[in-house]
Amino acid sequence: MNKSALLVFLWGLALLISAGLHWWGLQRPEPLQTSWALALLLVFSPALALAGWLLVDSSKVAAGETRESDDCDQETH
Repeated sequence: MNKSALLVFLWGLALLISAGLHWWGLQRPEPLQTSWALALLLVFSPALALAGWLLVDSSKVAAGETRESDDCDQETH
């Protein structure tokens, strides 16, 4: 799947989810009641996942496991 088709698919999916949540909110106007643990999980889990990904990726760079080749002669042949 090319990048533009993937982008259109993801934005369309986000629009459908947003419209569904809007409709659900119109049907049930009372505020949601949730626990503090779930609220904290929803707030901090994306940031923690991104931080973990960056730390794992930076440790690979420090260990020399990059995607770029250092040997220029092999790339030209």
